[in-house]
Amino acid sequence: MKRYPQYARRLGADPPVLDQLDLAMDLLWPFARRVFLMHRVDELPYGVIAIAVDVDVATVERCVADALWSVRMVRREFE
Repeated sequence: MKRYPQYARRLGADPPVLDQLDLAMDLLWPFARRVFLMHRVDELPYGVIAIAVDVDVATVERCVADALWSVRMVRREFE
């Protein structure tokens, strides 16, 4: 049986994908989560997000990359 990291154990052995995504979002720092949701849910382009949160576009890109990495790492735990 695969050994899950502590953060993944609370979901059990075969959680629904949406629960996995919730966990991935919980693991992000709040600013990265906010930027990621602005991009994916609100469908805002990086430039608009950068202006809205007063950072440069490279920071927005890093936040989105961090979020995608978090999703990938959590999903990998349950493959």
